[in-house]
Amino acid sequence: MPRFEPAEFGRLLARLTPQELRQAEGLVADARKRAEAVLEIDARADAGGPAASCPRCGGDARTRWGRTRTGTQRWNCSGCGVTWSGRSDTPLARVHRPDLVVALARDMIEAPQPMSCRRGAEVLGASRHSIWRWRMAIIGALKPEPDATLAGIVEADEAHQRESRKGSREWVRHRRDPVNHPVPPRLRWRAYRRRGGSAVAPPGGWRAWEKKLLAVTDRAGHRAFEAIADAGQAAISGALLPVMAPDAVLCTDGFVTYERIAKDARIPHFALNAGRRTERTPRSHHINTVNALISRFRAFMQPFCGPASKNLAAYGRWHAARSNADRSYLHALRLLLASGPRANTVC
Repeated sequence: MPRFEPAEFGRLLARLTPQELRQAEGLVADARKRAEAVLEIDARADAGGPAASCPRCGGDARTRWGRTRTGTQRWNCSGCGVTWSGRSDTPLARVHRPDLVVALARDMIEAPQPMSCRRGAEVLGASRHSIWRWRMAIIGALKPEPDATLAGIVEADEAHQRESRKGSREWVRHRRDPVNHPVPPRLRWRAYRRRGGSAVAPPGGWRAWEKKLLAVTDRAGHRAFEAIADAGQAAISGALLPVMAPDAVLCTDGFVTYERIAKDARIPHFALNAGRRTERTPRSHHINTVNALISRFRAFMQPFCGPASKNLAAYGRWHAARSNADRSYLHALRLLLASGPRANTVC
């Protein structure tokens, strides 16, 4: 490959017509998207980065040692002789195509509706099992909102998702060994939807098998979507109060639990029963933003056909990252690189 000469490249750009320059900008943008994985990985090993020192002895004396097959800069420690790169000790350490992980993260965060695993496998040219593992690694690296992030007018409400044991194989184990594996507490969901079936509702009713999430948002575009154990005061306050600024104003639908939390924490609280304002409620105080967030969450979850409830917290943070004004797929990639290696997760 010929050596890149910036001066010659600049003279070539100066000779382009406006239409050709627009085409060149598109080509450069596409090339940069393909190189973003390498740029982010190399940034970890730059001076002052988390991978700038030797992972074995911690020494700072190093020399360049070529590049990996994917184009990442490799380093050699002058003290102990070990080699490493920005991918070492990260979930991408053994990934053959990190650019595909970046493309998947871009689709997960920025696409209007993320691709399914099968569709992602067709588009990216990878196995659907690899796409699933990469997706779970990315959403597993997403973190809750930092403390006191949501400020100003804060809206809060609960969202509900039907409990799912997808992939648990509890009925298979029970039928194989009923002595050591007791009868599961409910049938599979498809048994309750069967036409003419004897099971009308699961034990305790439909509400007893719903998982709850707390949706919190402010007017600056910050979102928090966390799974909670129940709708009690302890569970809601544990998820709500840490992310709220001390001087924030809380707007809810008038649920009595929020009134108790606001009274105990001395937070200004405006209750809008059924969305209606009282005489003392300003017109700027409403819960339309959080209701829209929950509505988008229902549409977001529908194509997944009920993901396992053990992953519900990760899916909630995924939806919050998609709706957050200060989140991008590069932010998700940085969190993935900083999350540490996971055995048999990304491969």
